[in-house]
Amino acid sequence: MITAMGFWGTYVVHRGEASLRDLLPDMPQLADDDAVDGERAAGGWQITRVRVPDLDLPGTLITDLRDATGAPVLVADILDSSTAYVHAVGVRTPFWDTWLNIDSAVGYTVLPQSPFDEGGNYLGDDWEDPEYPALAAATRQDMLARTLSGAAAAAAAMTWAQEAGLDSAPAPEVEATLAATEVFVEEQLYVLFQRLGLDTPPS
Repeated sequence: MITAMGFWGTYVVHRGEASLRDLLPDMPQLADDDAVDGERAAGGWQITRVRVPDLDLPGTLITDLRDATGAPVLVADILDSSTAYVHAVGVRTPFWDTWLNIDSAVGYTVLPQSPFDEGGNYLGDDWEDPEYPALAAATRQDMLARTLSGAAAAAAAMTWAQEAGLDSAPAPEVEATLAATEVFVEEQLYVLFQRLGLDTPPS
């Protein structure tokens, strides 16, 4: 399910007949009918979309849901339809995480200085923060160091899918999907779902 540009929120993938709201009734962010919708995929899987502009879902969501369902869970936090922080855990499979479109993620993590000097004078349309490229590069390296990428991310995702009983695509296809860039990161996310063996409706 692809949204208009600017979606902020979270996609949650879990297995079972019960809805996310029924499984986690004490989570206030799920109480608003206008903020939550979802769809079902083959094999008893559900994909729930939660509109949360400040991405303030509890940090324990993924493990709470895993424990409630007794099955692997995958979560993707979407920033402005531009980038996604994907993280997942199984019952036996350890937690893993990665970024889709990490360069866009950097742009939401650190911002260049505004084009004004200390006196409030506008520095012009062509002014660029001279320190920003180095700051952005360092931030990107730190984000990569804290998460998986490339072949390691693909291997972790496929191990998660195997425990989930899903038939994932070959490793090169999963890795290529993780490295791809789409205008709407939700499109890339749904391709990843399909590469991991989730039979999702057309995006």
